[in-house]
Amino acid sequence: MKTLILSLVLILTISCTKNENDFESQTITPVLVGKGNLNYNSIYSKQNIVITNSNDWQTLLTNFNSINNNISTSFTETNIDFNSYEIIVVIDAKNSSTSVDITNIMENTSDIAVTIENLKLGVTQDVANPFHIVKIPKSTKPVVFQ
Repeated sequence: MKTLILSLVLILTISCTKNENDFESQTITPVLVGKGNLNYNSIYSKQNIVITNSNDWQTLLTNFNSINNNISTSFTETNIDFNSYEIIVVIDAKNSSTSVDITNIMENTSDIAVTIENLKLGVTQDVANPFHIVKIPKSTKPVVFQ
């Protein structure tokens, strides 16, 4: 009887103990920095960018402002604390009535997965580069785009 009770206690202990190395994926809630369209330009095409430092961020702001006259004034913020945050930039090559949207960011065991969609599909003939910029907490994990 003692053996049976000890066996049950051992089984319950093992089944209820969570491995410290287990990691459950979790959603990261991004903070919107900017969203809109760049006029047709020769600097940016369809691309995804992760910015982790002030120099790269200032370069992006300067380039965006040269394409669309001071577009960064419409951003929710331009002074980013890169000790605490990193920036995700998604740029598409569509038209001005199409959006590019970061619809989900998940932190997984080995990476941060960013889901990109076009939630609004337009039919205009112009060429533009819709963009979506968000900030997320700084991480050492690589960012992958889906």
